[in-house]
Amino acid sequence: MVRFNRVAAYSVPATVGALLLSGAAAVAQPSPADTATARTQAGISALQSIKKSLTPAEAKQASQLVVEKRLRADKGLAAKLPDYRSGVAVSDKGGVAVDIWGKDQKVADAVRAAGGTVRYASGGAVRADLPLAAVDAIAGRADVSSVKPAAQAMTWKENADGGDSAGAAARRQVAKKAIAATQVSEGDKAHGADTARAKYGVNGSGVKVCVLSDGVDSLAKSQGAGELPDVDVLSGQKGSGDEGTAMLEIVHDLAPNATLGFATAFTSEQSFADNIRALRTTGKCTVIVDDVSYFDESPFQDGPVAQAVNDVTAAGALYFSSAGNSGNLTDGSSGYYEGDFRGASTTIPGITGTPHNFDPNGTQVFDALSAGSLGRPVTLFWSDPWGKATSDYDLFILNSAGSVVASSENQQNGTQNPYEIASVPSSGSGYKVAVVKYSGEDRFIALNVIRGRFVATDSLKAFSTAGVTSGHSAAKDAFSVAAAPAATAFSRALEQGDPPNPAGPYPGEFTASSKWERFTSDGQRHQFYNADGTAITPGNVSSTGGATRAKPDITAADGVATSVSGFQPFYGTSAAAPHAAAIAALLLSGKPAATPAEIRTALESTAIDLGAPGFDAVTGKGVIMAGPALAALGIPPKQ
Repeated sequence: MVRFNRVAAYSVPATVGALLLSGAAAVAQPSPADTATARTQAGISALQSIKKSLTPAEAKQASQLVVEKRLRADKGLAAKLPDYRSGVAVSDKGGVAVDIWGKDQKVADAVRAAGGTVRYASGGAVRADLPLAAVDAIAGRADVSSVKPAAQAMTWKENADGGDSAGAAARRQVAKKAIAATQVSEGDKAHGADTARAKYGVNGSGVKVCVLSDGVDSLAKSQGAGELPDVDVLSGQKGSGDEGTAMLEIVHDLAPNATLGFATAFTSEQSFADNIRALRTTGKCTVIVDDVSYFDESPFQDGPVAQAVNDVTAAGALYFSSAGNSGNLTDGSSGYYEGDFRGASTTIPGITGTPHNFDPNGTQVFDALSAGSLGRPVTLFWSDPWGKATSDYDLFILNSAGSVVASSENQQNGTQNPYEIASVPSSGSGYKVAVVKYSGEDRFIALNVIRGRFVATDSLKAFSTAGVTSGHSAAKDAFSVAAAPAATAFSRALEQGDPPNPAGPYPGEFTASSKWERFTSDGQRHQFYNADGTAITPGNVSSTGGATRAKPDITAADGVATSVSGFQPFYGTSAAAPHAAAIAALLLSGKPAATPAEIRTALESTAIDLGAPGFDAVTGKGVIMAGPALAALGIPPKQ
């Protein structure tokens, strides 16, 4: 499930790219095409110049908001770029969804006074629907530090066959019949949880497992069908959608006597963080699991959500989170690149700044995108501290002719975040991405085509690295969970030409010959800053500095049946994380006094190694198994 707004994107006729690349001279009697090209080139120059002419209020805003407002105010600029789209979703009434950061709750009052609606306010962070015309006034307040389009998030469900083909329906029926006959789900059997419950007399009793996802729309329906017991939903935090319901069913399948709780992660990023803490404090949750990622979660420093995870794990909770479905370097299924910025000796026509050279043995200022990357968000981070970026980097997506079709050009001059986001057009082909240093120092960069990938073309090599798992899933004491199929292979090729996906062991158990999902995200996670923004290795924020976290930690099952429509079967690390959380609940029900460190040791020391010997960046320590983990924790078999 993906929920995001398109970000700054402007479409330009291919003739512009041809002109910029060829350096064609103006002619005395320009043709209509030449006139259009000149007009569009002037538009690009105007867009590039916006960054140099920001008002104090605009300097606090994301470039997408500034450009959208200027286009509406400047009919001449709009005429030069008739196909330009900022990516900011503006309602019929002129409203935009924004995230505002301020010093106190007076900002929320100002939003209401300006005709806006506050969706959530906490700790100076405000998620609001605000009239576009009021953005400058809000941003201009002394107690406001930034205004940006509302940060978007996704869950890590992976849809097979579009979710509704005849083949998928047939597989759902087979899975449902098999489970009905045995009363054991695919994941329950593959992890050996069914036999472990019988052997050790554990069932999750005395443990509360709480889920964070999109919503629980079908909760009552699932309870009426006997698939779920009562669920303690945080007040006002039911959310929207049904991934939470499906995750709760997985937990209940493996740990049937555990108490269950839920809160949405989608109101806002700050709300997500607050709900994590509330589930531990108010909800008294022992085990917490989520399957959500916000696009702006830094890979290099613990942000608001990761800090909330740190708080609850320090308080004794076990926290499990999806590693993600953005692929991995081993399978060639990811669109991720990280490394030290390397300035190219060439420039990109029409773009101000020094482009990154992807090729260590030559010169290549672009990384080409696959056909499966259409419509995907692309993020760029670099190793400045969050909220204190002094180096200014920009992100550009270009078409095959060299014309810019999408970009993110926020200003960074000491008080902003080291972050840019753009979106690949949803149609067309031949797109490529470029990273440009507008000003400042060379930094370590992380470029991520979320659920897309880089590919080689006739003229370009493909440059990828490992390390896509990031954000709160990579928090120090969280369990970042990779996925391995429990039963039927994921039926859809991730991209055209890919090899078949692996099948799982059901009705058997995982073994050392089991395979991981080709879409599961890899690590490891390089960090440069502590949560407070202090450098881990002061003076060195390059590839030789910082610290590395061994993520993901473990692997668990996906591709299992639930009773929830749209999750039959349920693929993705969204399904893997609740399997791992449920197994942890079994361990805690067998030994309530066990410490988090003891639970981690029991799970990891008995995990079945799936990849390279020992820890590997795709599956972590391997796929966890209920019975061996219970034995390692010292729980005696039932007499």
